[in-house]
Amino acid sequence: MHSNAPPLSLTVVCPADRPATTLTRTAKSTVVTLAGDLDAADVPRLRRLVSGELGLRPPALLVDLTAVPFCSARFLKFLAEQASEARGSGVRFAVVAQQRAVLRPLALLGLDLPVVGCLEEAVLNARTRRRTASPPWLQRTRPLWTNPP
Repeated sequence: MHSNAPPLSLTVVCPADRPATTLTRTAKSTVVTLAGDLDAADVPRLRRLVSGELGLRPPALLVDLTAVPFCSARFLKFLAEQASEARGSGVRFAVVAQQRAVLRPLALLGLDLPVVGCLEEAVLNARTRRRTASPPWLQRTRPLWTNPP
């Protein structure tokens, strides 16, 4: 159990917010499930949510995007920042997605973000402490394009 978390599983659903957000916290992982379009306007609210969960130091923080039909580049960059912050805190971080709307922009941007195809696999990896790896076709040594100096 993470030190600051309540001892029982907790699920909070916020369907009125945009995007719909479900937070599920257990002893082994915290899952933030998002549904709906994700763009730059959603970053501040979700930054507070994800940063708050990282502050609790769960063993694993999983962001489930399987119900997301559109995901902006700014939102994906935000997730990459959170993944880096999680690594620095010793928290395993992974994104759960298998749809093109999320995976294609990730590949084009060349972001360092662990991706798992299904939530059950991500939760199992968190329980067994196995490292979550991105699919080989998503791994890039550099972005497809770079900004000129």
